[in-house]
Amino acid sequence: MLRWIANWAVHNALTPEKQAERALRELRLELFQAEQRILDAQLHADYYRARLAFCEDVIKNGIEQVADQRKGQQETSQALRPGLKLTAAQ
Repeated sequence: MLRWIANWAVHNALTPEKQAERALRELRLELFQAEQRILDAQLHADYYRARLAFCEDVIKNGIEQVADQRKGQQETSQALRPGLKLTAAQ
């Protein structure tokens, strides 16, 4: 029985290689999560940047001109993609 316990301890002991494998998995997960947080922060920054630009344009030019500009931009972007037709489901 003592021999079995000793063999089990030898085979299951934490070696530097096993510790490095475990650390590698954990570090990859941490890196992925950090990159996700960066992407989320960039999306938030872009969103608020666009909102600020919109509000500045409204203050500077008035809502009618800004709305007309945005409507023209939407029509242009739809004209560039003739294969895409959006239809309302009924």
